[in-house]
Amino acid sequence: MNRGLLIGIVSAGILVIAVIASYISFYNTAVKLENTTRAQFQSNKNAYDSMWKTIQETAQVPDKYKDDFKELLVAETSAKFGPGGSKAMMQWFQERELRLPVEMYTKVQTAIEANRAEFKRGQDVLLDKQRRYSDHLQSFGGSIWAGFSGHPKPVMGELAPTKDMDGDGTLTVLDYPIVTSAKTEAAFATGEDNEALKVFGK
Repeated sequence: MNRGLLIGIVSAGILVIAVIASYISFYNTAVKLENTTRAQFQSNKNAYDSMWKTIQETAQVPDKYKDDFKELLVAETSAKFGPGGSKAMMQWFQERELRLPVEMYTKVQTAIEANRAEFKRGQDVLLDKQRRYSDHLQSFGGSIWAGFSGHPKPVMGELAPTKDMDGDGTLTVLDYPIVTSAKTEAAFATGEDNEALKVFGK
């Protein structure tokens, strides 16, 4: 066989193997990033539920007040629990004639701070996983393989996002939202936040 032809065949074979290996590497990494992002979103949902239940039980909030308490507690993600926050919390209980020992308010405040910090860490992890996946899809060659393999894949069932956040027409793990408050959304939309924070105020 002609030496030049042999070198050409070997070179083509190496190129084909390299292309296949590149695709396999991209695909496997994409699957891993999708799975870990989906798992983190599920973990955040569990943490959110656990946070609320722990604080409700610690605060001994009756069922008839739980929706009101949950809305005020969880939605205001920028709340700070200093002395003013403690007074506002006590006021919330007093307005509903719920008599708790004074030390109970300190326990509630500690539970709120600890659980919110843990929930924030989970949301930060989710954001990082989404960033890494987005980087992978937009990397050199990644966009080509993404189009070829159909990534990011649509998410179906109960873990499907409710809104197409990135506007690509498909609900994927990149559309998982970060839990925030209406106050925070309004501040970022307008670039202003002139309202004084009322932790548990109406």
